[in-house]
Amino acid sequence: MFGRQISKWWLLPPVLIVCSPLLLVFFFAANNFAGAIFGPPAIWDVPFRHPSQDDLVGRYVESERHGYSEYAGPAVLELKSGGTMTVSALPEDSGANTCTLSGSGTWRPDGSQQIDLYFTSDGTPGVCESGGYSFLQVAGHSKPYKLYWVLGDPDSGTGIWLKRR
Repeated sequence: MFGRQISKWWLLPPVLIVCSPLLLVFFFAANNFAGAIFGPPAIWDVPFRHPSQDDLVGRYVESERHGYSEYAGPAVLELKSGGTMTVSALPEDSGANTCTLSGSGTWRPDGSQQIDLYFTSDGTPGVCESGGYSFLQVAGHSKPYKLYWVLGDPDSGTGIWLKRR
């Protein structure tokens, strides 16, 4: 009043209070977008076309574990020609159920960048029930391909990298 300047900083707290829900929504959206782009596996590491079944045959051994240290490793997965497989110490976390894939079964590419595993349980305590498991993703653009086993929520970034040996 009377020629004195009033600071406009008093507007900042109400503006922040009004905008904070929008900032929170933006934060979660950006986090999900970054997870989709930067992986794992990262968008630039996904094959352009799904490799043939013969290109995927081999023994894969755990090389890295992201955000999940509950189980002792290393996980080993052997994909054999003819569609059979053996697996040991590969953890599975579907939210309500946590178990380990150890035993034998069959496998097949699903037509995208994933491989479906059909596991036969031997009934040992802690071993997963027989059934289909579909969170094995193919990474790389040429042989030898890497595999990424998703644990829990696919957007969480928790999983196991398997490298061909």
